[in-house]
Amino acid sequence: MSSVRDEFEAWRQRRLVELTEERNKLTGQRQHLDARERPVLATGSAGEEIARTLGEFLQRNRCVEGTLELTRISKGETEQFDPLLYATGAHGQPESFFQFRFEPFVTLAEKLLQQHPGNGVLTVRVDLTARTSSVTLRGAAEVKSLRELEKLEAATRQVDSRLAWFRHVAPSDEPFGPELAASVARRLKTGGVLGFSHRDYCGMGLFKDEDGSFVYTELWDGFGVREVRRFKDEEHLVRWLAQQSDLSLSNYGDDFSFLNQTLDRKRLEEFVKA
Repeated sequence: MSSVRDEFEAWRQRRLVELTEERNKLTGQRQHLDARERPVLATGSAGEEIARTLGEFLQRNRCVEGTLELTRISKGETEQFDPLLYATGAHGQPESFFQFRFEPFVTLAEKLLQQHPGNGVLTVRVDLTARTSSVTLRGAAEVKSLRELEKLEAATRQVDSRLAWFRHVAPSDEPFGPELAASVARRLKTGGVLGFSHRDYCGMGLFKDEDGSFVYTELWDGFGVREVRRFKDEEHLVRWLAQQSDLSLSNYGDDFSFLNQTLDRKRLEEFVKA
C-alpha cells in the first residue's frame, strides 16, 4: 500500500499548492475591489425621515433593531421596487415581516430612490437600544462592485474550506482483508447491491451481474454507468477486495469523486450486517 500512499500524498500536495495559488488570486482580486472608491449618495433630511418612521414601525412591533433594504430596478420606462425588512425582537429572536409594503418608510424610501436615475439600493439601519441609525444610498455601479466583492468573498471561503480539508484528510490504507472481502462476496451472491440509489451521482458500487460476474462501477441515479472493474467469479473479487483499503478506493486524483460516496471499511461492514 506504500505506493498508493505515495501517489495520494503527491496528489494531495499538488492540490494544496493549486488551492493556495487560487486563494492568492482571489485575494488579489478582492484587494483590487476593496481599493475602489464607492461614493455614497447624499440622502439628507429625507433619509432621516425614513429612519424615523422605520424606528416607529420597529418600536410598534416590539423590535430592538432592524434593517430595510430597498432595491430599485429600472428597465426603460418601467421600474420595480424590491423591499426587504429584517429585524431583531426584544428577546433576541429574528423577526421577518411581509405586510409592510405600504408603510410610510417604504413610500418615503421609494420616493428617494426615484430622485436618482438607474438602479440603486437604499439601506436603512435603526438600532433603538443604541438610539442610532444610518442611511446608505448607492447607485448601480457601486452596487455591482459590492456584489462582485461578495462573490469573491464567498469563493474565498469555499477555497479556504477545501484547503483546511486537504491539509488533514488521511484515509486509512489498512487492507480490508480476506475475511471481510469474503463476507461482502457472499452478501452479493444473495442479491445484495452495495451502492446508494438517489438522484444524480451516487458514488461507487458493487453488484453481481446476471452472468455470475461481479462488477465494480460508478453509479448515477442508482444505476451503474461506468464499469471500472469486472471479476469473473467470487475468487477473483475476494482476492482483489481483500487488498483494497479506504485509501485505494477513495478515488484520489479527482476532486469531485474523491471520498464522495466511495466504498470504505465502514460501508462494507454495514453491508454484510444488513
